[in-house]
Formats: sequence, C-alpha cells, structure tokens
Amino acid sequence: MRQQIKALRKGIRPEEKMIWDEKLCRQFFRLQRQLLPDLSWVYLYMDFRGEAGTVPLLCGLWNQGIHTAVPRTEGTELAFYEIRSLEDLESGYMEILEPKEGLPAARQPDALVLVPGLAFDREGHRMGYGGGFYDRFFEKEPTHPRWGLAYGFQMVESVPCEPWDISMDSVLTPDILYSRTKQI
Repeated sequence: MRQQIKALRKGIRPEEKMIWDEKLCRQFFRLQRQLLPDLSWVYLYMDFRGEAGTVPLLCGLWNQGIHTAVPRTEGTELAFYEIRSLEDLESGYMEILEPKEGLPAARQPDALVLVPGLAFDREGHRMGYGGGFYDRFFEKEPTHPRWGLAYGFQMVESVPCEPWDISMDSVLTPDILYSRTKQI
C-alpha cells in the first residue's frame, strides 16, 4: 500500500495538485467557520513530495490572524515553532522546510494539528512514513485535536495499525471531512 500511494502521489501533475490544494484550503476554511469558530492556533506541516499542500492554508490562516506553527525535527522528536511568514523557514531534515533557529517554541496544548500521511481510513488510522514522529509527538501532547490532510485517492478501506499508532480525529480531503463518527 505504501508503494502504491507513493506512486500515485508522484504521478500528480503540478496543475492538478494546485487545484486540489486550493480546494482543500477552501474546504478547511468552510469547515473551520462551522466547527472551529474560535480557532486561534494551528500546527501544520510543510508539504513535501506530493503531500496535500499547506502553503495556501498558511496564507489563509495568517490573513485571519490565526497563529501558526510548523515542526522542526530534533533527533527523533518533532518540536513546533511559531512562524509568521514563509521567510521564517529554511531547508531541514530530508530537505523539508522547517522553522529557522531562534523562533519561539509553540506551547498551545489545544492547537489543532494538521498531519500529513501516505494513507488514511475512515476510522482515522494513518499510515505515515514509518518514523513515528507524529505518534511520539501526540503521546507527549495528547490534548491536541488531530486532523489528517489528504487527497481523495489517499483514503483507503483500512490502514494497518499498531497499538502505539495514534489515530486522527478527522481526515480532511478536498471534498469531504471524515470524522470517526460521520462524514460532514
């Protein structure tokens, strides 16, 4: 499954990705107004190798005055730091954009966290890259609401999971928000 999803992601045309990312962004803000009207902080990733894009989301969050934080890899852990513009980023672990040194650590235990993945299922199970970074982060900070971000083809019938895998509360695609209990 991992190789199949990677191949599908690699085959996305740039113009198709841009359309999906913009649609995902509109879907997020439509649902945010409905479900999370008091949202003040969002932790999110910088997309890499065909992941669901986050730059449109970042720009929209900043326009609404919502604080944002992105992760920096520190050994085997993720640590989130507040960013206020794309200029706050530099190439880091695996050449993924990460916060520059010296930015303030984000310490918002109730911040929504938008999580990347290779595949998700309707129960919120997530297939990542096998490093366990997000599982360790959520083990240390379990109170965050967790939303996976994905394109429609990344939603699968069932994702194999281990006891230590931490599920998402919801998974957002450009068309649907899958929650553990219902589609919205």
